[in-house]
Amino acid sequence: MSASLNQTSTTNRSQSKRKKFANPNRGDIDEVFDDEWEEVVLGPRKRLLQPVGVNFESLPQNAYEFVKIKTNDLKILPENIGKTYLPHSRDPFSIVLANSDPIRVSQFESCTLNDKLPRKVGHIFNVGGSIWAMDWCPNIQNQHDQYLAIGGYKSTTEEHHYIARRQKNDVNYAIQIWKIDCQDDATSIEDPRLDIVICHEYGCTFDLQWCPYGAQDNCKDAFEGQSEHFIPKLGILAASFSDGSIGIFAIPKPDYVRHKFGLSQDSNKPLFVKILKPLLVLSLPQVLCWTISWGGHKKIATGCTNGDIAIWDIEDILTSNITNKNLSDLEAWNSMENPSHTLSCGHDGRLLIFNEREPWFKNMIQRIRAFMMTTCWPCHYGGIAFADTDNTVRYIRMDDLKKTTGIIMHHANVFRISASYFHPFMASCSADGTVKMANICRLRDRHQKPIQVTLYRIGLDEDQKTILFWDNIKSQETTATYHTPQAFSHFFKPEVSIQRIAWNPNLNAGTWIASGGTLGLVRVESADRE
Repeated sequence: MSASLNQTSTTNRSQSKRKKFANPNRGDIDEVFDDEWEEVVLGPRKRLLQPVGVNFESLPQNAYEFVKIKTNDLKILPENIGKTYLPHSRDPFSIVLANSDPIRVSQFESCTLNDKLPRKVGHIFNVGGSIWAMDWCPNIQNQHDQYLAIGGYKSTTEEHHYIARRQKNDVNYAIQIWKIDCQDDATSIEDPRLDIVICHEYGCTFDLQWCPYGAQDNCKDAFEGQSEHFIPKLGILAASFSDGSIGIFAIPKPDYVRHKFGLSQDSNKPLFVKILKPLLVLSLPQVLCWTISWGGHKKIATGCTNGDIAIWDIEDILTSNITNKNLSDLEAWNSMENPSHTLSCGHDGRLLIFNEREPWFKNMIQRIRAFMMTTCWPCHYGGIAFADTDNTVRYIRMDDLKKTTGIIMHHANVFRISASYFHPFMASCSADGTVKMANICRLRDRHQKPIQVTLYRIGLDEDQKTILFWDNIKSQETTATYHTPQAFSHFFKPEVSIQRIAWNPNLNAGTWIASGGTLGLVRVESADRE
């Protein structure tokens, strides 16, 4: 669902053998990534990270400087009331890593990976409910203070919602924002903690996404002379809810909220905040807004439950209160700097591209005889990725739309595909309990086959109470023989499903990836294996 990029990067590396761009508006994988990436298999390398496909320096850094958070826009809830918005209380999980003794992880607590897996740096933490929305906060320069927003249900396998039916009862839910240390030194890394809870009455969260740039306040020079009345923004967050609406919120920086309201800065307890005045609440008659994708900082597109796409000019609404919407179908934008095309997939099995200027003309890229659940348009790769009926993530080059290449294979439904601005690894998560990734730079050489790397696999012990994590799984070529009859006949318990995955969008933490699913366990780790 992430907004995509098409502006080629101006970054240049002296040791690179990068070719000249054949297309000034959209680079191909042959042209935009350093040649050294082609030999990287097991995971992205931090020393090779490079902004590709967009010139971040050219993007406006204060596009929403006029959006200010007043102290009276926020209400700090007492802990006993704030907890009623969080997932229902559950017994701690018993987690086994690398055949170790079980580790008990209670709600809103965490355990570290490197204690049991010396070569890995990261954490597992328990948010309490099934995860259906997840996104890293962009433009965070300090790798020690990265933020991850998470939304979903109050329960795990016990809670279900019809996609096209508005939720009217028990609509008190929350968006959890966790503070995560993404440094690479396992000896000094701090445990993640739930820093701020955004309490609301819109129902469960179907999707959420941060404004990709221009929405964070620089605390050194923001609100000079007005500090008593305003709180700096961490960012602007859009979320779709089960009541059918989209809420757009200015999220305050937690430490400044504590300072303004006279709360302890050293407390490990989360802030329970109710935003009394959201920036916007968007909805359409007789239809629910389901998925969200920012098109740069100005536009938001949302996929609706009737198959339409609604596009709002958010900047225009916030500055002039004029609503602008065009209806069609959604998943991702073609550009961060000048978005004009949207890519969509849906339950009709079609992969479509729409031009916003001519919304009634559709370009069909692919069609399958099943639901198409997810797609990704990492425009700096020069192609599109989608999941087909064989639960395979396929890559389509824009210069040859008839040819698709399988890059990652799962044994059950693929819920999400994620790409990074800084490296060529695409990642996916599935109902089979696996998180996998593959380097598409290997597609440069027609004699090389894509290699898929399993980051981890989750399962249940025989007692159905202990959660098993399998790591250090041998990588393998992505071939058609991967799908055996036994694989298709296997039943995966709903508890093992991984439903959301996201690469960190900040260069200093670009190798970090987050994933989570039905059990409410979030795993964040560095995928760097160098």
